[in-house]
Amino acid sequence: MENTIVKTLIFDKHVRLLFVDNTKLINEILSLNKITNKILKLILGKTLSVVSLISGTLKGDQRISLQMIMSDPKYKVFADADAQGNVRGYLNGELLKAPFDFITNVSLDHLIGHKGTIRVIKGSAMNQFTGITDMPYRNIVDDISHYFNQSDQTQTYIGANIGFGNDGRLLFSNAVFAQLLPGAPLGLIDEVKHVFNTNQELFINLRNFIGNNIEEKLSEVFTDVNVIGYSSVQFFCGCSKEMLYGMLHSLNKNDLEQAISNKELIETVCQICGRTYTFGQSEIQGLLK
Repeated sequence: MENTIVKTLIFDKHVRLLFVDNTKLINEILSLNKITNKILKLILGKTLSVVSLISGTLKGDQRISLQMIMSDPKYKVFADADAQGNVRGYLNGELLKAPFDFITNVSLDHLIGHKGTIRVIKGSAMNQFTGITDMPYRNIVDDISHYFNQSDQTQTYIGANIGFGNDGRLLFSNAVFAQLLPGAPLGLIDEVKHVFNTNQELFINLRNFIGNNIEEKLSEVFTDVNVIGYSSVQFFCGCSKEMLYGMLHSLNKNDLEQAISNKELIETVCQICGRTYTFGQSEIQGLLK
């Protein structure tokens, strides 16, 4: 059940609960971005984990785009997903190029700081909503929960587990999204949070179960579990060589002429997936016409 969102109703249909084990997805994106620093892996991994799960709440042509801006506004994180479960995200260039001594020793709390903000665009092409909230918890996951509580005016809990080995390898990543339905007792959100935080091993191992087995395992910690559907999540960038060809227009004429004179190739890298595209002499010459 890797990269599969499990959609359920629990507590006598008072709470909508979504769960995903997205270890494979997060590992793929981190590998594509070639990030080696653990704090940067944590930032992007947590953000993508939550956004991938939120894709399970979307319908039709809806999508969600999230931008986190740290207290130092030159450091930013981007992630988005659509209703089909296509997920992508990246750290901006300034964050990737942050001084080694700073980014190695800084904590997530300190990096986000007291002025961090989350900006979310959610909806369809014809009906979009943009919201901005602060980040009072400075840990990404609780801050995104805070956004939903503020924007949807609905009690929401988001939990995410992500673990790395001593060698920096991703060991596991999973997340839950719980939201009260109309008429539900407010205390149920706290109960979901308690169950998730005190049963980490169960949620880490849920990827090993399928079908009715998942419902049985969830019933060990929640009452009246009813699985109502599944959806997949996967990485999708959408970049192409043609799309990045326009980036070469940012080079001045002298640089292009020098590349031709030296018979050099020009490489461009997609900021989202890290793929490299190479442009040959004839393509470079085409820019000079």
